[in-house]
Amino acid sequence: MSRTKKMTKKEMRKATGERLRRIARAGEVFLDGDAFKRIVTDPALVSGDDYRVEHDKFIQIKQTLFKLKRLEPGDIGAMTWRKHQDGATMVVVVDPDPNRRPSAGQYPLAPALAAAFDGRMAAQDMTIKGFPVLSVCGPIRDSLDDVVGVLEVFASLEPEKFQANFINY
Repeated sequence: MSRTKKMTKKEMRKATGERLRRIARAGEVFLDGDAFKRIVTDPALVSGDDYRVEHDKFIQIKQTLFKLKRLEPGDIGAMTWRKHQDGATMVVVVDPDPNRRPSAGQYPLAPALAAAFDGRMAAQDMTIKGFPVLSVCGPIRDSLDDVVGVLEVFASLEPEKFQANFINY
């Protein structure tokens, strides 16, 4: 009987980061930025989960997020963001991060989110419910190559103890 070697924390972070970067890169290619920027129909009304959306575009992006999550094996959470005033708001969420708390319907720009809104892919370490999680953010671009949003994918660095894919719960 052979035993598989357990990964060190450093190896787990590297493998998870590579997996998440591949998904974020695929999201850059396959998420329709023109559809994404038309999801929220009245940006002035954004307050948490209470906003008006164009349902066809919303469903299109959400279906793409579910497909992106299946590109790599294992535990993966996904959500999209758009800029709103001095922060960001979640737009299409498959797996919300329960630690993030909005202030007046918006969230502060975390470093990886800010980098992605500037057009760069970036990673950051987070904690959810006391467990280490790695988050990778990549830009969502429209047909003019303008950044119109951000895809965030994240995964637990201790998947045997905590799953970031909240839909399984």
